[in-house]
Amino acid sequence: MLSTIISSTLLLAAAAVAAPTAPSAASAPKPEATQAASGSTAQDFLPPVVKVNTRAADQSLISSLMTAPTQQERVKLLNQPGDFVFDFNNTTIPGSESEGMGGHTVAATARTFPALIGNGGAMTMGFLGPCGMNTAHVHNRATEINVVVKGRLVTNFVVENGLPPISNTLSLYQMTVFPQGAIHQEFNPDCDEAVFVAGFNNVDPGVEQVAQAFFSLNPAVVGATLGGVPSLNGKDIESFREHIPANVAQGIDACLAKCGIKRNAKRDDFFLN
Repeated sequence: MLSTIISSTLLLAAAAVAAPTAPSAASAPKPEATQAASGSTAQDFLPPVVKVNTRAADQSLISSLMTAPTQQERVKLLNQPGDFVFDFNNTTIPGSESEGMGGHTVAATARTFPALIGNGGAMTMGFLGPCGMNTAHVHNRATEINVVVKGRLVTNFVVENGLPPISNTLSLYQMTVFPQGAIHQEFNPDCDEAVFVAGFNNVDPGVEQVAQAFFSLNPAVVGATLGGVPSLNGKDIESFREHIPANVAQGIDACLAKCGIKRNAKRDDFFLN
């Protein structure tokens, strides 16, 4: 009996030695080596670079997307290369850019980026020059979350009657929230460009400059005062000082002094140009 067990053990051992072994992880060919042997690289696996968002402001496409009953049907309509990419470097998209004397913004909305339709969100990037300010405004249909991606940003907002103004200085990668309909403004207190990214929970957030909208109730008044300027250059503080809060004016004064920027003389026709 013992001899039978010994014989069986020896046979199993011999079979194990004779069987081919699986390659170890260390000896297995690496994916990079396989790609190199076939002449391909990791670059070959990237999607092709295409011209982005070529159908911005395409009214026919926008109408079809808005009336499509399902997401599947909307995606089938967005069948051109670049339909799902928006480039904030491109300021030529109709309706995407708002430019003033203190900087400019570029907005991805249902009109400028039709792929947003049905997805409940939009986004704007703002570029404010030294001591530049985005004047007080509201977003009629959306809450805004605003994060600083370059420089610093001073923010002021009022949620509604009976509540005090809220002011903050945001540093790099800090964020604030402006509730839907809250009057708010942003100011760059430094000598270099400030950049912010603003996200909205509506594909058509809307924007309404407060002073301009108010005085538009009387066309003669708006023509003689604000004239629809969306942003201002800090150098012209003397021309618009009376239209902004005292703390913001003081901040602009301090910024101009720090940056060595000379004030422009006060102009009575400033808001007409």
